[in-house]
Amino acid sequence: MSGVEPDAILWRLRGGLVVSCQAPPGDPLHGATFMAAMARAAVLGGAVGIRADGPADVQAVRQAVDVPVIGLWKQGAEGVYITPTVDHARVVAEAGAEIVAIDATGRPRPDRSTVPEVVAGLRRTHHCLVMADVSTLEEGAAAAAAGADLVATTLSGYTPYSRQRSGPDLELVAALAARVGVPVVAEGRIATPREARAALNAGAWTVVVGGAITRPQLIAARFVAALRARPDEAARS
Repeated sequence: MSGVEPDAILWRLRGGLVVSCQAPPGDPLHGATFMAAMARAAVLGGAVGIRADGPADVQAVRQAVDVPVIGLWKQGAEGVYITPTVDHARVVAEAGAEIVAIDATGRPRPDRSTVPEVVAGLRRTHHCLVMADVSTLEEGAAAAAAGADLVATTLSGYTPYSRQRSGPDLELVAALAARVGVPVVAEGRIATPREARAALNAGAWTVVVGGAITRPQLIAARFVAALRARPDEAARS
């Protein structure tokens, strides 16, 4: 999809499902080959985009499907670890991502850079879109002001100061949609088609779903839990 105009990429995502195809080390499906196959399966099911982690997976997914790829690069699992520096962002873009997702929370970055510096630094060298993963309304507004092309609710509940809940933060989706002038991406703990639809109704431009689709062990565990539940509990699940 190289050479596609940014607005065209955004409109391809409008109102659709983006599937996050990620499997960390230790997961039975870890590896670029598996994630490329997962991406193909998601697109066959109607996904309009794929979110992938790490240069190898991004490159494999880019070669496997003809939909926009949102790329990121996780470094560790604490603090700012989603594409934490401009150098990481540039590698993700080089791997073929049309959209590069970065942590845009207010927490300190490992190289002490700021969100505006990461956005501007990537823009100086690459013609790609930037998606800001945030946890609060204030962070989303700041990221949009810094030049992010999309703002995502990915990190709501994953920072100690953001709203903590078991399901998707639809309140944040609605608040961002009313506040920022860029597309809002609903992402984080969306487990059912009904929740995905509710996110669009709340004002999301597109919806990202991950583990509920791409983590077989989690899907199997839900069925097992229902089978082991008491009859009255199973009826409510």
